[in-house]
Amino acid sequence: MVTLNIVQLVIMVYIIALISIMLGAFAQYLLKVGVQQVIWYKDEGFYTLMSGLINMRLLSGILCYGLSLLFWLYVLSKIELSRAYPLVSLGYVFTLLLGHFLLNESVTCNKIIGVFFIMVGVYFISRM
Repeated sequence: MVTLNIVQLVIMVYIIALISIMLGAFAQYLLKVGVQQVIWYKDEGFYTLMSGLINMRLLSGILCYGLSLLFWLYVLSKIELSRAYPLVSLGYVFTLLLGHFLLNESVTCNKIIGVFFIMVGVYFISRM
């Protein structure tokens, strides 16, 4: 049986937190791409709903959110909420990168500065 020391356990929890956050960001990408493929029927909510339910990207995005939630629940069971939740802000970094590389969205100076300040904030809060 493998036993982990406290340092290994903490590292594992933070890696699982990053996986959860990346899955959440990737879910946003899948939902964005998927919703653009949904056929929107004016005044026909049922048909729009059915179009969305058979869209694999939307379904994959929902699945990614579900997996993200499961990983996140594990993280919350292991570390303080005040340490865990600021890490969610890293999702802004991941979505900025996904938007740029997969959706050809522009990365402006303001976005870079904003992400920098988010990272600095996460650093300081996680050191409490």
